[in-house]
This record gives sequence, C-alpha cells and structure tokens, in this order.
Amino acid sequence: MTVQPELTELLATDVGQRAGGVGGVAGDGSKGADSLARLVEQLLVPGAIRMDAQPIVGLADGTILGFELLARSTIPCSSGPDQWLQQASDLGIRTEFELACLQAAADRGAPPDDVRLFVNLSPRTVLDPRVDDILDRLPPKVIEITEHEPVLDYQHLRRRLQGWPVATTMLAIDDVGAGYSSMSHVLQLHPHFIKIDRSLVHRAHRDPNKLAVLRGLVGFARQCGVTSLAEGVETSEELNALRSVGVDLVQGYLLARPGEGWPEPRHWRTPRTSLGTTDSGSSGAVESLRERVERMVDPHDAADEVTAYLYENFAFLPSVYVERAGVLRFLSGRGQWQVLDGIEPGVGLTGSAFAACEPVLVQDVTSDPRYREAVPGVVAELAVPLTVNRHMVGVLNVDAPAFIDAEQVEAVHAAAGILEQAFSRTGISSYRGSPLSDFGWHAPRVAQSRTVGELAQATVCAGVDIAHLQSAMLWTRAGGSLVPRGTAGSRANDIADLSATELEQLASLVSHVASSYSTGPVISRTFGPMGLLRDRGFGTVFVAALRDRGTPSGLLVLAGPEAGIMEVEAVHALELLSVLAGVTLARIGTAT
Repeated sequence: MTVQPELTELLATDVGQRAGGVGGVAGDGSKGADSLARLVEQLLVPGAIRMDAQPIVGLADGTILGFELLARSTIPCSSGPDQWLQQASDLGIRTEFELACLQAAADRGAPPDDVRLFVNLSPRTVLDPRVDDILDRLPPKVIEITEHEPVLDYQHLRRRLQGWPVATTMLAIDDVGAGYSSMSHVLQLHPHFIKIDRSLVHRAHRDPNKLAVLRGLVGFARQCGVTSLAEGVETSEELNALRSVGVDLVQGYLLARPGEGWPEPRHWRTPRTSLGTTDSGSSGAVESLRERVERMVDPHDAADEVTAYLYENFAFLPSVYVERAGVLRFLSGRGQWQVLDGIEPGVGLTGSAFAACEPVLVQDVTSDPRYREAVPGVVAELAVPLTVNRHMVGVLNVDAPAFIDAEQVEAVHAAAGILEQAFSRTGISSYRGSPLSDFGWHAPRVAQSRTVGELAQATVCAGVDIAHLQSAMLWTRAGGSLVPRGTAGSRANDIADLSATELEQLASLVSHVASSYSTGPVISRTFGPMGLLRDRGFGTVFVAALRDRGTPSGLLVLAGPEAGIMEVEAVHALELLSVLAGVTLARIGTAT
C-alpha cells in the first residue's frame, strides 16, 4: 500500500483510531513477519514506548478540554500502527501490547489545568482485571473504545465500565460513522463522548452528504446528552464546516500535532469562507438570514437560526432569552459551557439590557461588576433587548473573545431585528413543552414570592399558562373566610362573582381530593358545585385547594369557555402548582 507522505505521520500516531489499540508508532512499512514479531515483543519492555499528546479543543472558544495520548516507539523502526496491532493479535499478546501503552500513559503524568486524558482500549482489554491497577494511576481519563473488535456481551462490558466512577473515568466511542459496530457501541454503552471518524471530516465542506451525516450525528448526540468530538481536522475549511453543524470538540493537525509536552492549539478560530458567505456582515448574508427565519413557524427555531448565524460567521457565543413569568428564560444558544437561566431584570448584562430597554455593550467584561461568566475567555459582551409591539419580550446576547467592532455591533442589531420580526409573527410562547415543563417555567416565581399578592398573581398566571384556559382566580383563607387575592384573564370577574356560600361549596368539593375538573361535552349545565361556573358560561373548569401539610389554606379556580377534556399531565401540573402555592403561603403567612 502506498501512503501519501503528508499522511504517514498521521497514520502512525493513532493505533486506536486505525486499529483499535491504545496508540500508534511512526513507520512506513514492514520488514518481514519475523522482524515485526521481534519488534512487537521489544515494545513490551518498559521504556520502549513513549506517549505523545494531542490537544482536544472546544470549538466554541478554543479552550483545551483534554489530551489524547498517542504511542511512539523509542526503538528505530519502519513499521506502522496497523501492522503493530495486527502482529500483536497474531502473537496472542494484543492485550499485553495495549497494557504496555497504557503503562506508558500512566508514567507520563497529569496534564495541566486538570483536563482529562483520552486513552484507547479495546473491549477485551477493558475486561482484563490487570487494567485496574494502571487506570488507578492515571489522572481523570476518558477511555476510547473502537469498533475494530466485536463485543460479544454488551451487558458484561456495561457492568465493567459502570464500575468506575464518572469523576475519574468517562467513556468515548471512537470512529463513529465509520461502520455499524461503532453505532452499536453508542446505543449499547451510553458513552459520554462520540468521536466522529475522520473519514466524515475530510473535505466535509465540499460534500453535502457528509455535512448531512455530521448534522445527524451532532443532533443525535445532543438528544442523548452526549458530547460530539470530531477528529482528523486538517484544514480551516473543515474546521468551519464542523462549526456550522455544531460539533462540540475537535482535534487534528490543523490545531496541533502530537508532541512530547502539552501542545497548545492554533488556528482554532477562523472566519467562515466556504459555506455560503465571504463577508458575514454583508447585506447579502443578512438577507439570507432573514429569508431563512421568515420560513420559521416556531420561535425556538427562529432563535436557533439567529444564534447559529452569529456563532458560525463571527465566532460569537450567542444566546437568546425570552421573558416568562417575570424572568428571562434561555431559549437558544451556542458555545456556552453553562447556562444562567431565570435571570431577573437588572441582573447581569443581559438583565440590565432588559430592565433599561436599551442595548448594553461592554468591551472589557472584567471592568464591569454586572458581568456573569458563562464560559472562560470572554473579553466583550453585547446585550440587545428584543421588543415586539413596544413590549419587551427578551434579549439577544453575544459573548465575544475580542473587541466587538462597529460592523459586528451592526450585525448583531440586524440579527435582533430579524428575530423581533419573527417573534411578532410567531409569538414567544407558541413553542410549548409539556404542561409539566410549563410548570417548571413558573415554579421559581411562585416559590420565591415574598407577599401573598405576589404569590397569588404568580400562581394564577402560571395556571392559565399551564392549562391553556382563559381565566383564573385565587383565594386564601383568613379568619375562616376565603379572601380574593389574585386574578388573571378577561373573564376573571365572572369567577369573582361567586358568593361566599358558593365558594365554600367549591372548596368542599376538593376538601379531601387533589382536584376536580370538568371533562367531555356539556350534557348538563347544572350539576353540583361545578355547575356554578357552568351556569356562568364556562365549558371547562378546574378547582384545587391550596394545602400545607394536608390542611387547606386557599382555593384555585381556572375556567375556559370551551368544553373539552383536560389532559392528565396538565391536571398533574396544576395539582403540583396548588401544592407549591400552599407551601409558599405557609412560609410567608396570610397577613402579608
């Protein structure tokens, strides 16, 4: 086999990626079976193998998040990694060879900044009890398992891997996308990382089919809570292609070659030039973004399109927040290590922009005490409030690794304008989760209420949002009577019109049950206490008592004009809301 000179070293540095082992040894051919066998046996001697390191880099910000250790021979040789591992297998010492490489990794020591080491092991070696002592000597690590050796018993392998705590040992599946076995490993072993095979990365910017596969793998990884890592990045065009599909981590010759120290990455951030735009701030690029967003029917999708545009074209770390229940909730973002959610107006630069209804630009975040760190390495931040029909609905925020110039500021404002137009068409709440997730949006607001008035208003607003009903009202008990505390919706007055006697009838209905609600078509408009609201023109009614440790302390009523069946999950969410309101009421007291 003839190997291109520029790829010889690449092939020789990674046994794990090419042959399922722990590392690779530089070489360009075989000297014969006998000499190769002697060489493999010599490598088992301590000191015959050394480990070089290649950084694994966060694509969003260039931060080193780990190092893969790749084996090199200290003995002059001309054979390559494929032959080494194959010969070790033929000799029946494949596991011994991998253990020798792992021992060399342990001898190397810990990397700086407590980042993890990535080491390759075959499933057979993982199951070998001799590996434990060596793994215990390693700092926090990620074990990469390849597809080149079949797994006969996944349950046995899962139990073995689960025996190591995540704090010290994580799992990656190597060569994902190269064959069926790697996807079986992913589905059966539930890894923390998937390493996308270099065959998909190579010239991906020129191949729409590869880009489609990459997007699918990244989407699959995110859905499963797995971090995506692309290997073999050799050109800036490939790097930009990976950025465009949202890959999390990258490694390859473009960033750094394997070295004896702890190499620093280079060229990790470059302008996108090969995926449709040469001037990302041009009117053409903005119009292209506008056309794409105009096709969106969901605010979440529109926000995703805007954050992707700012991330891919400017290497910003953008995020979109929308107002829900009085606080700013995260809707979309790219590149953040962590998300600060439920931001109160005035908190941080994002909350400050929302509270002031004005953009906030800080060119040196270390000089502004309002700055809240979400990812290391941020230099500047721009927060642009989003307004629909003169009403503040959210904030578009960008973190930047360098000074934000005037053209970039203009591009962010243009993107914010496009997002405002989308929100005016779609609204900010048409993208809805389940009723329980809607309860999650509102729960902090209810629980953090400081007065009965705040609690009542937060609860009725949450109830209307969760149940999709028109109106709501809440009463609390004081001196033995039910006292009105909060209303929501256009027909709340029709609920408030209930007499004290009628209210007590409704309260008695839920004195020993979690809730009561109407269901199905209206057959009779007058049946029991629920008929009191049916007679006022409501087709759907929900009633629940506020409780603290079982004792009723208030009443929540929701009603809507159309008759229908309330879904079970919505009922459960409303019952949780009633319990949370009752516990919070007990904490703050009814006299406030």
